[in-house]
Amino acid sequence: MPTDATPRARLALLIDADNVRAAFLPIIIREASALGTITVKRVYGHFASTAMNAWQPLVHEYALTPVHIPPAATGKNATDMKLAIEAMDLLHRGQIEGFCIASSDSDFTTLASRIREDGVSVYGFGEQKASTAYVRSCDRFFYCDLLISEEKGGGEAKTAKHARLPVDDILAAIDDLSGEEGWARLGEVGQILNKRRPDFDPRNYGFKKLSSLVESLKSVEVRNANGAGGRMIEVRVKPKR
Repeated sequence: MPTDATPRARLALLIDADNVRAAFLPIIIREASALGTITVKRVYGHFASTAMNAWQPLVHEYALTPVHIPPAATGKNATDMKLAIEAMDLLHRGQIEGFCIASSDSDFTTLASRIREDGVSVYGFGEQKASTAYVRSCDRFFYCDLLISEEKGGGEAKTAKHARLPVDDILAAIDDLSGEEGWARLGEVGQILNKRRPDFDPRNYGFKKLSSLVESLKSVEVRNANGAGGRMIEVRVKPKR
């Protein structure tokens, strides 16, 4: 999938371990690494708690920096506040070009919006329970539960709560980018979809690639074409007869 991040953008990965399953970490690392280079990797939580047992071996395996929230500081939003404070510290240093926030907690909506005000990208990683406002406050949002389901070959990805196929959005993007004959470059369609829908990802709907998704739509034509950079895929809305 196309992204707005530069190929080797410096990223900070900040994980809210109170709100993210440890099983998601391999997917988070994989997807974040495709966006840039993860130069900061921190996981926040009460590490003396048994609830953090699943995270303990991952700290060493993935070279995470554990940020312990001591018992005296526990309580609602304690972990969130620590993560947000350190995110702003990193932002003000000016050495990070993108933030990966791993949490489904809507409390991070304001943080994501504030970071983007400074022209720095925000990528969210969470579950379908994440609020619409939080998802849209990010440049991209990855549903880790759907990605795990897709990888296991389950059918959940096609019927998930947030995964109703956005046909109207796809057709609108094609129409906005089309030339006189109605054809648009598929890569550009993918880019505009990501901007309009931060959680758009073909894998959420059971397709590994955007090309496979559009080929499944009866209202869209697909063709291979020659461009300045070589072969490319073009799409258009089928003319009404």
